[in-house]
Amino acid sequence: MKQNVVGEMKARALAWRYGHPARGLKVIAVAGSKGKTTTALLLNELLLESGANVAVFTNQGCFFGEEMLTGAYDTSAEELLRQLQYVKKKGAYYVVIEVTQALLDSSSLPILPIEMSVVTNESESASALLEQPANSCVIPTGFDVEGIKVAPHQLISFGTDDASEAHITRVLERRKGTEIDLVIDHQTNIAVATYLVGQANALNVAAAVSAAYVLAIGTEYFEEGVARLEKVVGNYEYLIGDGTPYEMVVDGAHTPRSVELVLASAKKLAKRRLLVVADSSVSDEMYPKMSQLANRLIVVTASPELPGVEMAATLQDAVDVATRAAKKDDLLLLIGREVAAIQSTGVTYAQKLIGEKKTDEQ
Repeated sequence: MKQNVVGEMKARALAWRYGHPARGLKVIAVAGSKGKTTTALLLNELLLESGANVAVFTNQGCFFGEEMLTGAYDTSAEELLRQLQYVKKKGAYYVVIEVTQALLDSSSLPILPIEMSVVTNESESASALLEQPANSCVIPTGFDVEGIKVAPHQLISFGTDDASEAHITRVLERRKGTEIDLVIDHQTNIAVATYLVGQANALNVAAAVSAAYVLAIGTEYFEEGVARLEKVVGNYEYLIGDGTPYEMVVDGAHTPRSVELVLASAKKLAKRRLLVVADSSVSDEMYPKMSQLANRLIVVTASPELPGVEMAATLQDAVDVATRAAKKDDLLLLIGREVAAIQSTGVTYAQKLIGEKKTDEQ
């Protein structure tokens, strides 16, 4: 705790030295254990479509409009302030910031005047964000609002429950995208389509659309804004193979709810069988449910053997087993935080594994 206090004091001193660059900017902070990067990028596109000047800081890069910024914003308070100062001078009005663990560790969150907090699901970063004052807040339906420092009338919930203020009424899943219908405030009907796949992304879209709605962005921008985001690395991403007759997908889901949503979507979209490789970030508590949805489940774990679950010593071994077993029209899903980790080359670890396998075979 003492280190946090000292870190916050240093961050505040740095903010003073930099002239408090966050002041005058509309800072939108996005937190959660899954979906926060995608939600931040979707909201960035919605705001850009409306004509606003927007900067977005995520763990997949920082951008001001089409300009890619150098440096990772969450390595230190000074780096965050430097980037805020730069985009403010360039004319940014909104700044969408993904709240990462690194950002929390840098003690930077308390120095940000937050216009809006967006929570995708429960997590340590979400709890830390909601301890900060904000003018408005977007939360999943059923989220515990106790202790949130936002007036009740400035809260909007999203989800599939009838009680949601942004109520998802229909989700049509396709192999290359998703169609979503929502009703906001029981009166505003919104229909959008995204290139992102699956039920989990329908929730990410609902969170971003809810945020844009609260920010008074015209609903006429929603359809094109959502459609602007064509891909998020590691988010139900189709992997590039070498003319394989089956499909390969990687997704970074690792929490129980996100894993369940991704597997349900993959099962629905598979033309034939669903083969799943899960890395060690996926809890073994999920294996029974996963084995029910998958035709074949291969895991990397030290847990005792379970019925219907195959075990591998390494991820490469697991991928080798799965690719040898995959047949025409099967869907091979690689799931977990490790397989979706982005490499220095900009691709996921799963894509790297597939590339290395191809090289070994040659």
